[in-house]
Amino acid sequence: MPPASPTPRAALALLAALASFWLLTDLTQAQTPQQRRLVLDVELQRQGPVQAGAERGEQRLSQRWQVSALLQSDGVPLPYNPLDPEEQRRQAEAAQRIGAAAPAAPTPDWRALQAKAQALQARCGQDSACLMREASALSAAAMPGVNPGSQGRLQAYGQAAAACERQPAGKAREACRAEARRQAGGGVEAPDDGGPATPYLLFTGVAACGLQLGARLDERVQGQFNDVQGVVSYTETARGEESRRDDTPCPTLQAVLDTRNGRVWTALATVPQDVQAVRIREESNRRAQRHEGRIGLQWREAQAWLQQRLARLSAEGQDQARLPAGSGQAEIRLKWSFRPA
Repeated sequence: MPPASPTPRAALALLAALASFWLLTDLTQAQTPQQRRLVLDVELQRQGPVQAGAERGEQRLSQRWQVSALLQSDGVPLPYNPLDPEEQRRQAEAAQRIGAAAPAAPTPDWRALQAKAQALQARCGQDSACLMREASALSAAAMPGVNPGSQGRLQAYGQAAAACERQPAGKAREACRAEARRQAGGGVEAPDDGGPATPYLLFTGVAACGLQLGARLDERVQGQFNDVQGVVSYTETARGEESRRDDTPCPTLQAVLDTRNGRVWTALATVPQDVQAVRIREESNRRAQRHEGRIGLQWREAQAWLQQRLARLSAEGQDQARLPAGSGQAEIRLKWSFRPA
């Protein structure tokens, strides 16, 4: 069954917390910006069958992908993880724990709220009146199930939460936050034995993050296909290696650090996974064809493993997997580091 939607009062507390933590980026003086360098090194060795349309062949593939980039956090802890697909379910469960029974309200889209909160900060800067006014409007639009009369409580909660963040970290600050939630009508949050209530740090690529990319490709495919002349044998090779810098994707790079256990999630979908290479194709009794250009790296059977692993890293480590590739095998190795710069 899908997780239950949060109650209006619980959603009020969660949504106000979301807005407040983003607004506190410029208001909180106790937090210190942090920089970390993300380094990835992925290697794949594959031997196995391949097929493209009517062509069938046997592939030998060796490739490598390297990434290094500087990411920065404003140091303000978050109560939610924007890169974890399980976050919405956890927020709904937390809302059930702290909310009173009432008709269900829609579950907010946390990623959309994050983007809107960032835009809100860009518009208002350090103007606290503007921040509170815009946050109130954002909350009302995002949670239509909340009574419009609650906007005053939303503003009061944001101001109270700001005051709490100025207190020393520890029990006093947590007690202050709980009282602010209670005054806003959200109930008192149950204690969490797993660590602080705001355990996540969001890191993003700075404008010039020094994104260094390395790629190597060495592929050979031998196969055959049928045409009007009968069976045609072919050999196709692709080779290339390069190292380059490209800051274009920097603003889209993200990583989230769980300060309780050191787990790291990454979002690198826009980072190029290709290499400048030369592809040569030879067919029996025909002239060889040569093409030079960018060729995408292919992870094939290891693609799912790599995607899952990049969402479950640590400060430093390595891992590998052997996967069946038809009648052959694919072996992938991953080394990573996410250390303070």
